[in-house]
Amino acid sequence: MKVAFKRLAAYWLDFAVLAAVLVGLQWAVYRATGGFPFDRLDRGFEIEAWVLGSMSLPVWAYFIVCETWRRQTLGKRLLRLEVVTAEHGTSIGLPRALGRTLIRLLPWEATHLIILVPEPWWDVEQPPHPYLIYLPNALMVLYAVVLFATKGRMAIHDYAMRTRVKERA
Repeated sequence: MKVAFKRLAAYWLDFAVLAAVLVGLQWAVYRATGGFPFDRLDRGFEIEAWVLGSMSLPVWAYFIVCETWRRQTLGKRLLRLEVVTAEHGTSIGLPRALGRTLIRLLPWEATHLIILVPEPWWDVEQPPHPYLIYLPNALMVLYAVVLFATKGRMAIHDYAMRTRVKERA
């Protein structure tokens, strides 16, 4: 159970650092341009493209690069965890890091799409399919159930990519 909590803490540490950096960069762009993107982007697809380029892709790159090259993100490093192949305990490589990231961040990306496309929910009186927001939330609950059921060794993205997370000596 200890590893499950450490994994969750590592994930939140990573997101806190990423959010500080990326929101800081977005704020700098906003200040330097006198209002971009908020004064120019109002369609859902435009906002989704901005979110994808300024938040999602950097987050994806962070997880993929860190787990491919060092077996760990900053959060995992601070909590003495590393991701390895389930079969041999070796580095996971780019394809597995990409697959882990795709599956791990699926609820996050689905939420962006549901709320922003075709029009942002804040611009419409009634969102077209508000019940869809339950899908990413259900996925997150399922992810947590699997993580705790395996005492933190494997999450859904680990099963799919044949990886596991272990404590470093």
